[in-house]
Amino acid sequence: MTLSEVMIAVAVVIVAALGTLCYEYLCIDHVRYARAELVATRIGQLLIEDWKSTGGSLDYNPEDLHMGFDLPDGLMTNCVTVVDGLPLHISMTHSDEPVGVDDFAGTKLSEISVVVSWKNHFGNGAPEDSDPRVTLVTYVRQDQ
Repeated sequence: MTLSEVMIAVAVVIVAALGTLCYEYLCIDHVRYARAELVATRIGQLLIEDWKSTGGSLDYNPEDLHMGFDLPDGLMTNCVTVVDGLPLHISMTHSDEPVGVDDFAGTKLSEISVVVSWKNHFGNGAPEDSDPRVTLVTYVRQDQ
C-alpha cells in the first residue's frame, strides 16, 4: 500500500466517524426535545384538570398542589417549575367573557387555558415567542 492509499482510507474513516457522531448528537437532541414536550404536556394536563375541578376559580393557586410550582411575581398567570433540570414556564389564563350561555339551564361556559413553554436549547431564562410551547384549552361550566 502506498502512502496516498493509506491517507485516503484514513480520510474515509474520519468522514464516516464524524457522520455517525453527528447523527448520534441529533438523536440525543430529539430525545431531549420529545421528553421536554411530554413533560410539558403532562404538567399542563395536571394543572388544567386540577383547575377545572375548582370550576375555573380565579383564586386557583398551583402552589397549593405542593409539587414544586413557584409563583415568582405572586400572580397565577406566571408559574415556574423545574423538572429533570428543565425550567418550565407556565402561563394560566381565564376568559372573562363566557363563550356559551344557556339561560334556560342557568349555566355558562368559560374558557381556561394553560401554556407550558421552555427555552429552545433547554437553558435558563424566560422563553421567547420562538421557543417551543404546549397549549391546553378547556371549558368550565359555571352555574349562574
